[in-house]
Amino acid sequence: MVGRLYGKMKKLNTLCATLSGAILMFVTLSIFVDVILRYFFNKPSIWVTEVSTYLFLYIIFFASAYTLQQGMHIKVTFIFDLFGPKTRRALDLITSILATLFSLALLWQTSNMTWSAFQESWTSPTMLSAPYAYIYVAMVMGSLLLSVTFILNTIVQFKSGNYSTQKKITDEVNE
Repeated sequence: MVGRLYGKMKKLNTLCATLSGAILMFVTLSIFVDVILRYFFNKPSIWVTEVSTYLFLYIIFFASAYTLQQGMHIKVTFIFDLFGPKTRRALDLITSILATLFSLALLWQTSNMTWSAFQESWTSPTMLSAPYAYIYVAMVMGSLLLSVTFILNTIVQFKSGNYSTQKKITDEVNE
């Protein structure tokens, strides 16, 4: 059951990562057009810088669970490689639990902040006056995806016996 749920989560994470890539393309194109407008026509847009900044939250948070699932999060392994398989297994378990706790704390805090922004109608102090609740919701969604992926990843990782290679876990779930 966990394997099937993890497979569905993988599809959702892939969809979010694809959406993240599309947003990145939009941001890149918008900045390019803004540079052309600014330097060749002396008519910069008023929205590109601010909207691009907000969309970077969507890019980062929508892709974070996918990168975890693919084993692409940054790891410092120079000390880890000094230990044997049993110690690595214990370290992997401890790291997975701590990372899950961190992502759950991130989900809790971003949810509180987003709810406050929604209740109190927070807006950006710029000409756009963008509502922060719609900007912050990306952090809540991304944190939720990351938390669920960490939990499923930890369960699958320690049930399957592959303790240190995330890519092997992903490959096993795909089979």
